Parts: sequence; structure tokens; C-alpha cells
Amino acid sequence: MNSVQATETLGPRAAANPGGLVEWFWRGNALRTAKAAPKTSSVRRERLRRARLAAELADRTIDPAEPLRDGSALPLAITLYREAAYWALLAARDEAEGAPSLRELFEGKTGAQFALSDADFAAVRSVLAEKTFVETAEERTEVLCKQADLSQAFVHGLIQSELDASDRVTTVLVQRWVRVGTAAAALAVALFLTFGAVQRALQGPDLALGKPWRASSKAFDCHPKEMECGGARSAMFFHTQEEQDPWVEIDLGSPQTFARVEVVNREDCCTERVAPLVIEVSDDGKTWREVARNPETFRSWEATFKPVTARYVRARVARRSTLHLVRVSVRPN
Repeated sequence: MNSVQATETLGPRAAANPGGLVEWFWRGNALRTAKAAPKTSSVRRERLRRARLAAELADRTIDPAEPLRDGSALPLAITLYREAAYWALLAARDEAEGAPSLRELFEGKTGAQFALSDADFAAVRSVLAEKTFVETAEERTEVLCKQADLSQAFVHGLIQSELDASDRVTTVLVQRWVRVGTAAAALAVALFLTFGAVQRALQGPDLALGKPWRASSKAFDCHPKEMECGGARSAMFFHTQEEQDPWVEIDLGSPQTFARVEVVNREDCCTERVAPLVIEVSDDGKTWREVARNPETFRSWEATFKPVTARYVRARVARRSTLHLVRVSVRPN
């Protein structure tokens, strides 16, 4: 009896047992003890089936078989984890209590019920129950990575417990997934940052960074750091009027040799306005020669070509349109 009680003790004291660190993370002994409980009703099993389906779709969305054409699917994955959390938490309630909202399902809950710190539980509740899908979609990628990992860990802890009429099963499995998931998320963030640094080193410096630029016209003042331009929530740094062949031009300051131009389109809407986009270079800002062209709509485009030496770089829409971009980078390789 004493050994079982010691195994189930939360926090650092669990490490006093043989293999305590593994048990603290994986909770194997505690889980075997907690699973000695009767199975749930058919209604609860159906709710859990729906939770598992939503979680599986979320997992596949995070790691799609093929790259998605329209950018990160992390906001969609978090939305699916919200649905999974709803069905899993609903399965733990009495069937006669009705079907409240996800926010109501979180009400009255504490981190201790799921073996989470107050800070971790508050983070889970904020991501899954308090934010709208619009607010989630507007988060930065690095924030979304952390939120998706946290949501995945919490939801899988709820689901895999199968809520076998025992709150202890839920507690132990949420412990396992959050503890392991938090460690994995920290490792993933470290790898992401390392990969980004290596990738930037391989790509070479952005020759356009901090250099003067001008556009063919100005429809609005843009403030990319504040994510605002003409009342739209976007990081675009300029917005032309509708005109024939709108363009943005960057002065590199002196002739530079480069072989790649990266273009990031406006992210909130109107991506079709950018096509067809032509990349042109010039020695004097007057005579231009084309080095790349993209006839398709895109979120981001990496234009590669044989190395050229020029002082000026221009992105131009080859028709009557409006041009607005988030970033134009010029790379030596």
C-alpha cells in the first residue's frame, strides 16, 4: 500500500521511488492502478470517439503528407483540438447535464485536477476555451507552434484516459502527455531556432535589409511592426493604388551579385492581385531586365536565377492591379 501511494504522489517526491524520473514522466505504475475501473456508457464512448476523430485530424493537419499550398495549418489544427477537448471533457460529465459550451466545461476546473500547474492549465484554457479561431489565426508562427504542442498534449491526455469512470485515469494521462509534450515542445523550439539559424547562414545575408525602397504609388501608410495598413491587419510594408504595372523598387546602394529573390505576399486577403509578378534588375534604375516571372498566385515565392550583378531590384505586376507585399529579400545564393 505504501509503495502505491508513493507512486501516485505528484511532484518531485515521486522521484524517490526506484526509476522515479521515468515514473514521473511516464506515470506507468500510477496508470495501471488508475485503470482498475468500470467502462463508461455508450453515450460517453461516442463522445470519446468524436474526440479521437477530431484529435486524429488535428495530428494529421500538423504533419500533412504533402506541404500545404496556402501556408501553415497550425490554426486549423488548434481549432480541431478545441473540438476534441470539448467532446473529451463532455464525456466526463453526467449524461443528464446537457451539452454546455467548451468555456463552460472548463469553468470550475483547476490545474490540480489534471496534475498541471496553475500556469500550464491557464495556458491550456486560454488557447482552447478563451481564444476565437480568428485570434488564433493571427498569432505568429512560433507562438502557434507552442500552442499546438500544448493543445495536443492536453487533448491526448484526456482522450487516452478514456475517462473510465475514474478522474484519476484522466489525471495521470494528462500528466504524462503534458510532461512529455512540454519537454518535446522545448526540444522542437530549440531545433526550430537552430534550423532557422543554419538556414539563414546557408542562404546568406539579405542584401535588401535596411535599404531604401520606393513604390509606384501609395494608397495608404503602412506600419508593418504594428500589423496595420489602411485599416487592414497585415504586416505589408507598402500598398499601391490600382494602376497599370504597379511596382516596388529596392536600391541596394551599389552593384551587388545575387541569385535569389524571396517575396512574401499579403497574408490577410487579396493574394490574387500579385499575379503575374515579374522580378527585374537594373544598373541605373532606368533600364530594366527581367530575371524571373511567376504567373501564379502565391503566399510566398522564392525566385531563383543565374547570378546577376545589379544595384536595383524591382517586383512588378505585369497588368493593371494593386501591389502590396510583406517582404522582398535579395540573397546572394
